[in-house]
Amino acid sequence: MRVFALAIATASMVGAPVVLQAQATEACMQAEADVRRDVNGTLWIVAGFFFGLLGIGAAYIIEPDPPMSRLVGKDPGYVAAYTDCYKRAGRSIQVNKALIGCVASAVLSTACYGAYCCMVAGAAGAAGATY
Repeated sequence: MRVFALAIATASMVGAPVVLQAQATEACMQAEADVRRDVNGTLWIVAGFFFGLLGIGAAYIIEPDPPMSRLVGKDPGYVAAYTDCYKRAGRSIQVNKALIGCVASAVLSTACYGAYCCMVAGAAGAAGATY
């Protein structure tokens, strides 16, 4: 009888983490799909473009929260895994989009400054001025 009880206890210790891991993986996959749909990438590109490093910092600090309506009636382990993955994936998307906007702003600013310098040099050369 003791051997049987020990076998059941051992099986439950080994089997429970496998079930929890499968549930967490499912929750993460669903959270990542949902956050891709929910996060406004255009907003974060614009924030990165106009605010530069402040926009990237805001994207990192502000965590998106999952809608609670998706989690009603779910197991607490599922809710915890879903929420964690949702916030992590959302932050990653926000930071990447803000970074794209910041880089685009830097490239555009550099191109405009270069064009301005070329125009000034051309105008100065046409007027016979030297530097």
